[in-house]
Amino acid sequence: MGEATLQPIDAPPVQLIEARATTSLDQNYQPVRTALDPAGTTEVLSTASFVLKFDRFLLPSSVSATVGAESVCVSGDLATVQTYADCVNPIALAPTYNPVQREVIFRQIEGMPGLVPGTRYALTVFKPADEAAPSGVRAFDGAPLDGNTRIEFSVAATNPPQAMPERPPSGDFFCQRDLECVMRTDACQGDAPADPTCIACVKGAAYHLFYGCFGCHNGASAAAGLDLNLGTAFNQLDPLLETAIGRTAHQTQMGEKAHVGEASPARFGRAMPLIDPGNPGNSYLLYKILIGQIAVDPSLPADAAEKLRQENERLQAAFVVGMPMPPPPSKPIFWFHPQNPQMPDDQNTTPYVDGMDILSAWILNGAAPRDCSAPAASP
Repeated sequence: MGEATLQPIDAPPVQLIEARATTSLDQNYQPVRTALDPAGTTEVLSTASFVLKFDRFLLPSSVSATVGAESVCVSGDLATVQTYADCVNPIALAPTYNPVQREVIFRQIEGMPGLVPGTRYALTVFKPADEAAPSGVRAFDGAPLDGNTRIEFSVAATNPPQAMPERPPSGDFFCQRDLECVMRTDACQGDAPADPTCIACVKGAAYHLFYGCFGCHNGASAAAGLDLNLGTAFNQLDPLLETAIGRTAHQTQMGEKAHVGEASPARFGRAMPLIDPGNPGNSYLLYKILIGQIAVDPSLPADAAEKLRQENERLQAAFVVGMPMPPPPSKPIFWFHPQNPQMPDDQNTTPYVDGMDILSAWILNGAAPRDCSAPAASP
């Protein structure tokens, strides 16, 4: 494709839409995260994690476990900082990136000094220090964060007794059927409009998503060589292991040895695995789904929906080649959306799993499939 210096970035800078932190626990003792007030009035728990939401898809390496922690500074020293090198006694944080939501969750690392109750802190999100800097928030095409963002907050003097260190999502994300909303019920099918109040749906897990795709990705004639036919009992795992998990997407193969999947290529998207265990941000299947009509969020306001459409076009122009995943002939297969705020007690819907959609959560946890006709192994 040529030297990077000969290809100036022709894309808007990254904007930080919102920073959230844990301020309380819900009835199931799960974190409730609230947007940090720019005026510095927010009070968080000492076990809090921080969620940064951006308007663009990010370069996963810039928010990776290796350097991503240096893209933010959380410090009790309230002096303004310009780079992570200026950060005094930073709180140790571990990032995880979810491309579905364009969010990075920074969790405190157990065993390391954490937030001190009754103390005031500053959170600073950094742009890259220069073009060569590995840390600092960047879009997938290299466009940097538009500028450092700094927000102060306070830590509550005490926590609820059930507050625990916050960990990445865990569970049986492959087989378990009650974690995520993946299919709309009959009442919302047919000619029903794409109305955010009409989102009652059947709960399900990662294999349900594959089940909706095997009409085209099935057997010897599977589209693009991707076989997602897991069998009627969801225990036919060889096709998934042989054609998807750790396998380079055909549409990303360019040049010598392009069949060997890359985690951090010189140009993002080259030789990207379809499913990269532990790394949803480097999993082509997610991006292929996200640019299609089957991943719809009807709750977005019109301006946000238009910005997301433009960002999806940038993905297609950059590396998600070919046609998007086509919509089913009659109805949506799954929808990515939060719990309906107008019906918070609706038992037919569930919110995201700790900020991760079900497929992202499964990939983050290692993308391990299993025989769903057999009980899960005891922990």
